[in-house]
Amino acid sequence: MVKQLHHRSGFTLVEMLIVLAIISIMLFITVTNPIKLYTPQNIDDQITLLTSKIDYYQALAIKKKKTVLIAFRSGSNTMRIEIQNERENRIISLNPLQLEPTSNLNYIAFNRTGEIMKFGKLNFKYGSQHFSIIFHIEQGRYRIIKQ
Repeated sequence: MVKQLHHRSGFTLVEMLIVLAIISIMLFITVTNPIKLYTPQNIDDQITLLTSKIDYYQALAIKKKKTVLIAFRSGSNTMRIEIQNERENRIISLNPLQLEPTSNLNYIAFNRTGEIMKFGKLNFKYGSQHFSIIFHIEQGRYRIIKQ
């Protein structure tokens, strides 16, 4: 009488060792060569970072159909974000940019259609370089001037 051998499903020892070796190699490479986080190093990157934050809150005003106020506080070098009928305020640091006291704009507000409700200029300093953001009261537009 012949005994039937049942085939067991699963991994063999060799397969497990190969998988563990691959995982170990990947872990070693990751630990020895960590991914460096991107940090903006020049004025153009800083301008892009700041304007992308402003664009985000403009888009949020349109999405939520609510007024979004961005208050610039030169004393603490921050932006305070307030959304209409919401209690939570957000504080965003402007570092390493420095908001200069020569700015003639304390806040900007985007209405529910994304239009800017105030005209003015913000002056910033990054290291020894200066730039300005000039806000226009037309369709939420602004422009950048490097000095």
